[in-house]
Order: sequence, then structure tokens, then C-alpha cells
Amino acid sequence: MTPTAPRRSGEVRTRYAELIDALRAEGDPEAAHRCARLAVEQGVWRHPAQRPVHYVPSLPPRPVYDPSAFWFTAHLEENFPAMRAELDRVTDPVGHGFLPVEEPLLGKGRWEQVTFYEAGQRFDDACARFPVTAAVIEGIPEASYAGSGVVTLSWLHPGTHIVPHCGGTNARLRVHLGLKVPEGPVMRVGEERLHWHEGRCLVFDDSFEHEVWHEGDAPRVVLLMDVVHPDLDASLRDAILAERTSFADRVTGFMNRQGISRVELADDAVRLFADPNTASLIHRHLREVGATAVELREGRLCYD
Repeated sequence: MTPTAPRRSGEVRTRYAELIDALRAEGDPEAAHRCARLAVEQGVWRHPAQRPVHYVPSLPPRPVYDPSAFWFTAHLEENFPAMRAELDRVTDPVGHGFLPVEEPLLGKGRWEQVTFYEAGQRFDDACARFPVTAAVIEGIPEASYAGSGVVTLSWLHPGTHIVPHCGGTNARLRVHLGLKVPEGPVMRVGEERLHWHEGRCLVFDDSFEHEVWHEGDAPRVVLLMDVVHPDLDASLRDAILAERTSFADRVTGFMNRQGISRVELADDAVRLFADPNTASLIHRHLREVGATAVELREGRLCYD
């Protein structure tokens, strides 16, 4: 592997990452891999399978870690029976607060999760639904209130494929505790293939390209948590934690970027209302094409 120290900006990393993802989406993984190797030669990253936009060059480009090197894996494994017993009461994930995971990562199948923490923010509804699991999580400050990522229960249904993708930063590691693990699911991280085992942890750097296949016949459920990378400089860790934004701030930013002025829930359906500028643009377009409604289907506009 070329040891060139990365010397490119975040904008360059973003453009390379988008190009690699676009080549993969067009069904040309070899071209995507050549582009990734070029990125390493150009000093963007140190490993072609690792392409986070927010990159700390000093951290080692290592895809998989020994779980026993982290104190909290023993804590999780010791509490596995209690968390599993709590999970065994769930027969319908949707009825227990699980929500679909974003579509771009889902090649096929069905994938849902319930979120306990995100960027240090506690979600009280999830913690109330799973109090035993929440108490175990709260005993790990690196993942809960002092965490920079997410803590979720991840419910993967049989027949699901999560497409190759990379996490946004190498400044944290991802931990999985197997809660329900049938035969069939497997995860690739970089060039390594990993298998979950009930009551055991996996630790990996999700800024490496990874994907998941579930070819079994029963759901796979893991407790997923992000922790700050142990080799991260303390001052940089503190800076990253200081830059965390609240969930409300992220929703505000999303609505502003998308031109949305109001969101409503009605019978589990989400209704979005455009701001005046966006509404004017859509109204003018519908009038020009002689339609009263427009819907995006498979990336194309369809009119009524």
C-alpha cells in the first residue's frame, strides 16, 4: 500500500467519493476500484477501500479490530442475556419503534432500526421501549452521551442486501453485538468477511467499504454503536465532540436545503409543505406541462 500522507482537501475527498459511488451504481466496480487506487496515488486517502469525507490521516488504515482490546465489549457480552430477553418480546419491529433505514443503502429487502443515541442526544422513546438495553448503553459513555455517532438496534430481514458503502469519518469505530443471529448473514469490511455470533462483539472501521448480505430465513438483530477511535488525539477528539449538532439543528438544516416550510404526520404518512420559493417553482412547472400533480418514480417525473 502506498504510504503517501494524504494531502487533499475535504472537497477533493467528497468529489472522489461521489465518483467512486457513481461508478459502482452504474455497475462498473472495476472502474470504481481503479478510481480508488488513483485517489491513494493522489494523496487523498491511504487505502483504496477506505474513503471517508472527514478524514484523520494519522489514524491507522485498519478495517477490523480485536474486540478484546476494548473494555466495553466485555460489558456488552456480560449483559447479552438480559438484552436478548428484552428483545425476545418483540414480534413486530414496526410496533416497537423500529423505522426503515435510508433507501440508498438498501439494495433489496427490508432493514429497520430503532435509535437510542445520535451525536450524544438521547432519544427517550427508544430508551423507554427498551429500558434494559438503554441502561447497558448508558454504562458506556464513549457511545452514549459522549459519543459522536449513533447507537441503534439494527433489524435485518432475510433476503436483504446492504450495498457497498463507506462511513463518513475514520475518527470513530463501529461495534456490533449479536443479539439474534441465524445462519445466513455475512458482512464484508474491506477484503475481510465477518460473521456475527450471538452474545459476541465485532469491532470495525466503517469508513472502509463494507456491505451485508442476509441469505438466511430469520431476522438478524444486532446492537450497533459508534465509539471514538482510541488512537485519536485527545485535543482532536474534544474538537469533534464540540462540533456536534443537535437533532433539531440537523432537521432545520435539511428543511432549509430542501425548501420545506412544514412537515406533518398523518396516519403514519409524512406530508411536506414547500416554502414560498419552492412552491412557486413547482406551481409554474405544473402549469407549463398542464398537470395538477407530479411524483418522482425511479428517478423520473410522472405527472397526473
